[in-house]
Parts: sequence; C-alpha cells; structure tokens
Amino acid sequence: MSSYETYNRIFKLGMQSALEYRMDLIFSLFGAFFPIMIQYFIWSAVYADNPDQAYFGYSYHEMIMYTIFAAFTTRIVMTHVEHEMALDIKDGHLNRFLVRPIHYFSYRFFNLIGQKMFFNCLMVCAIFTVLISYSIYAGTPLRLERILLFLVAVILAFILNMLISYAIAAIAFWLSEISYFFEMTGLFVIIISGGVFPVDIFGPWVNAMLDYSPFKLTIYFAANVVSGQLAREEIIVGIGMQGLWIIIMYTLSRVLWRIGMKRYLGLGG
Repeated sequence: MSSYETYNRIFKLGMQSALEYRMDLIFSLFGAFFPIMIQYFIWSAVYADNPDQAYFGYSYHEMIMYTIFAAFTTRIVMTHVEHEMALDIKDGHLNRFLVRPIHYFSYRFFNLIGQKMFFNCLMVCAIFTVLISYSIYAGTPLRLERILLFLVAVILAFILNMLISYAIAAIAFWLSEISYFFEMTGLFVIIISGGVFPVDIFGPWVNAMLDYSPFKLTIYFAANVVSGQLAREEIIVGIGMQGLWIIIMYTLSRVLWRIGMKRYLGLGG
C-alpha cells in the first residue's frame, strides 16, 4: 500500500469517527456561540458609556467583529490532541506505530484533519456568513483577496497549533499524569493566542514578547486578517512568519520526541 493510500485511509477513518458521534458535533457547534454571547455583553458594557471611543485600537463594532471571528477561528485551529498523544505514551499504544511503516505525527495529523473536516467547514461558512452580513450592513465591499489570505492564514495556524500540541505532548515522556497540566496550558495558549480577547489589551511590553512567539500568529492573526484590521503587507509578512514558525516548531517537536523516545518503556502496549 502506498503512502497516499495509507494516509487517505487514515483521513477517512477520522471522518467516520467524527460522524459517529453526531450529538457531540452538534453540541460543539452550539458551544462555539456561548463565548461570543458572553464577550458581546462584556464589551457592550465596556463601550456603553462612550460607544464612539476606541479601546486598545478597536471601536465597538470592530471589537464585536473580532470577538466573533476569534471565537470561530479558535474552534478551527485548536487541536487538543496532546491528551490522546499522552495516553498513547502512558499506556504503551505508541508501540504499534514503532513496528509499522507509519510516522506517528503524520497519523495524528491526517486523522485530526478527517475528524475536524466537517466541523471546520461549518465554522468557515459561519465566518463568511457573518462577514457577508456585516459587509452588507456597513456598505463595505467584500474583497476576494482578503478571503483567500484568511484561508491561507487559518490553514497555517491550524498546522502551527498542531505542532505546538505535538511538542507539548512530548512532556508525557517525563511525567505520567499531566492531564491537568494540559488543561492549564491549553487555556493559557488560547488566551495568549487572542482567543478570548485581542492580545493588544496586555500592553506594549507583553505584545513585544509575544511578537517573538508563535502564539500571536494563530488566532489573533487569522481573526485580524478576516476582520480587516491588518494591511495587505502586514498579512503577507504574517503568513511568512507562520511558515517560519512551522519549520521551527516541527524541528523542536522532532528533537523533543527523539529525546523522549529514549525514555519510553512501552509498558502496557
């Protein structure tokens, strides 16, 4: 069997797994709207006294649009596969990949794409629905170039987040029980990636530090691409930085896993 057939089959298995739990998919769709409602009421209260005032560089309508796009983008790019990877390491399920001609990261990557394919398509449709509705409401033209740049940015953000999760999961080689650690790091990554609110509110010092990390190039960057907060040149530079960080994180994750495999015992596999 060729590599294409192998990973195509893995991709299809991921899709079947996602469609098998339909109620979980439905609840996930509804769950994407709750953060938007909470943020809407919070920012409506903040801007209530002076709706024309710009906070952190965002007007009221821009902040609401960022909130909507960031919530949907978070659902698209966050992978949360570190729990499954850690379980494979702890229970010895990693053994089956060591004796087969399948790369573990590639297996997880294509399986994850299959699992999230239908859900992510719905999230992208929701983003475009909001974007088209706002363009009609505000009387601004909807530019195809920005839509294409957003699709590129969100795909690269998904890959980058997958690699971040892959690198974090390597900690399971040293710690046996780290589920709470993953919960903590997962929330922390969402916050500093701009999934809760724009990272601009952290101030110039924190923003300057985040410029040297991959997190700002995921949710925050993709949401600002589609909302129109970034100029074309800034988007091109950001996409280039995403590609650079993908290379860096892939290299880092491979190094961490190679070191971790020297400690792997394969018990229970």
